[in-house]
Amino acid sequence: MKLDRRSISTIFLILGLAFLAIGIITDIKTYSGIAIAFILISLIAGGRWMRRRKK
Repeated sequence: MKLDRRSISTIFLILGLAFLAIGIITDIKTYSGIAIAFILISLIAGGRWMRRRKK
């Protein structure tokens, strides 16, 4: 099974938002740190913000 980068980015974004919600509800900073890491991985894996812009 081959996953493309866009689906990997979506999965990490959903996981990051879930961990962020858990971190806010339980007030445990570890979950918030994990959420930030997952969201950054999502941004890097998606790669849309790193591409050159069309003029």
